[in-house]
Amino acid sequence: MSIFENIQLKPQEHPTLSPESPFNILWEYGRGPEKKMQGDVHYALQISIVMQGRAEVTIGDHTRIYQQGDLWWTMCWEPHAYRLLDSRNFVMSVNINIDNIGNCGSCSDADWLAPFTVAPEFRYCPKDDADREEVIRLSNKLFHTYHRKKANWQTHSWLLIHELILHASEQIPADQVEGLPDNFAMNRIRKAVTLVRNSLIPPSLEAAAQACSLSVSRFSYLFHSSMGVSYGQFALRVRLTNAANDVKRGIYTLSEIAERHGFCDASSFCHAFRKVYRCTTHEFKKRSGSQEMSVLE
Repeated sequence: MSIFENIQLKPQEHPTLSPESPFNILWEYGRGPEKKMQGDVHYALQISIVMQGRAEVTIGDHTRIYQQGDLWWTMCWEPHAYRLLDSRNFVMSVNINIDNIGNCGSCSDADWLAPFTVAPEFRYCPKDDADREEVIRLSNKLFHTYHRKKANWQTHSWLLIHELILHASEQIPADQVEGLPDNFAMNRIRKAVTLVRNSLIPPSLEAAAQACSLSVSRFSYLFHSSMGVSYGQFALRVRLTNAANDVKRGIYTLSEIAERHGFCDASSFCHAFRKVYRCTTHEFKKRSGSQEMSVLE
């Protein structure tokens, strides 16, 4: 049985992210131990650092307890959940627009997506106290730079974020990274990612490959190597997230939502929705209207 069988997911949006403002930083002070996991899914890349306390985190089928100085990485549209474990906890989350990652000027051709796309169990997390101290040093500097907003704070923050990503990418076992040079794969499939993100009904695999001027087989390989999931899995995540936002708004009937997002009928939509979000559309709408979203999300 999937770890997510009893975890309810909430689709999240980060409307402030744009080419002009490619990142934001949120933080949460929380008291634990929390009884239930909080699940969510969103387009932004996310790095979450435990500054104080501990957190239990589930990404895909992988669960781990993160302590002070540890961090976890979330790829876009990747279901994940967490709960705070100690009496006092402080977690900082960095949200990044995937379209802008690695835009640091000359000599910025590292594999910036590797920390997000390798299997969850191989994603970078400090292995000793010295490594945790380095993560805490960078994270504290990033937090204070972003919070105080002195001269050039955006540039300083952006470079610190990439210093953290670069540090992580260098710790990933070589056999876990697919052998593609620099950001070649992401650059080739970026148009398809944009099409999926901006369409109510994502284009077919064939249409997405054609938009990128690639064969279906080559496109499928490059897409998986960049995004960590198949094109079909990615497109379904986006489609369900967009549909869930329609459910939350309450403007359309279920049949209209199913039609808007390319499902055969309301029944097939509700089945797919319940499989991912672990609740009915009615329960989801009720919960969305009565609960505020966590700052981490």
